[in-house]
Amino acid sequence: MLENTDRKLLWLWLDVAFGPADKRLWDVMSYYDSVEEMCDDLLSLRCGYVTQQEAEKIACCTFFQAKQVAEYCEKKGIYILTPDDPLYPERLKQIECPPAVLFCRGDVSCLSIEKSVAIIGTREPSDYSVVVAEEFSSFLAERGVNIISGFAMGIDTAAHRSAMRAGGSTVAVMGCGLEYDYPRGRTGLKREIATHGVAISEFFPQARPVPENFRIRNRIVSALSHCVLVVEAGIRSGTLNTVNHALSQNKDVFVIPPHDIFSEKYAGQCALLRDGAVEAYSPKDILYFLNKAKM
Repeated sequence: MLENTDRKLLWLWLDVAFGPADKRLWDVMSYYDSVEEMCDDLLSLRCGYVTQQEAEKIACCTFFQAKQVAEYCEKKGIYILTPDDPLYPERLKQIECPPAVLFCRGDVSCLSIEKSVAIIGTREPSDYSVVVAEEFSSFLAERGVNIISGFAMGIDTAAHRSAMRAGGSTVAVMGCGLEYDYPRGRTGLKREIATHGVAISEFFPQARPVPENFRIRNRIVSALSHCVLVVEAGIRSGTLNTVNHALSQNKDVFVIPPHDIFSEKYAGQCALLRDGAVEAYSPKDILYFLNKAKM
C-alpha cells in the first residue's frame, strides 16, 4: 500500500507517532524488513508488536501531520535527514536508538567528517576554561578537525565560535527545535553555524527546550565524534552525561587537567581522571590521537 510513498514521509510519520528519541520505535522496527512494511502494518492496525496504549496513540496520527512538518521544513530551509538517506552518518547508525529523523540546517556532509572531536563543558566556565576551549577549538579546526558541541552557553559556545573564526567546520547539536530561540538571543549564532557547518536537532523545529531533551541529545554529540574533550565540569555537570554516552559508545575521553584541584567547579574532571580518562595538556595531544587512530 505504501510502496510509492516518499520514505522520508514514512520516517516523519513514525517520528510523529512514536515521538523523537523513542526506543520503542526501534524495538518494533526490529520485527520488520522495511519501513514500508512497518508503516503498512501500523496503519492497518495489524501490528502485534505495540501495546494497546501505543496503538491508540498511533491511530490518532495522520500522514497529513507528517506532510505539514515536511512542508514547514521546506519553507524554512530545513533538511530532513533519515536513516535511508546516503548522507545519514554511519556513526549514528551504530548507537542504541539512533535518531529516526534529524532536522538539519547547513552542510549536512559535515556530520560525516572523518576527524571530529566533541568539545564540551559547563555553561558557567571560568575565564581560564574559556581560553582553553578557544585555543583547542581553533588549533584543531585550522587543521581540518570538525568541532562538535551542544550549542549551550559557556564552553559549547566558545568551541563553536572559535572553530568558525579559525575557518573550520562545526556541528551544533540542539536540545530543542531549530526554530526555537534558545539560548535566548542566539539565533544569529545558529545561522552563522549553518554557514560554517550544520545545526541539527532530532526534535521538531518549534519544540521548546525541556531539561530531559538535553540529556537525550548528548548521545548524538558523542556519537558524531571520534573522541570527547572535557574542558570544565563539576561533579553534577551534564557534561558527565555526555561522557557516559561516549564510554558506552567506546569513544576515548580526554580531560583538561583541573585549574584548581580544591574547587568544586573542577570536581567532575578530577573524578574522570581518577577513573582513567586521558589528560590533554595541548591540542596537539588530540591531533596526535586523531592522526594515529584508525578511522
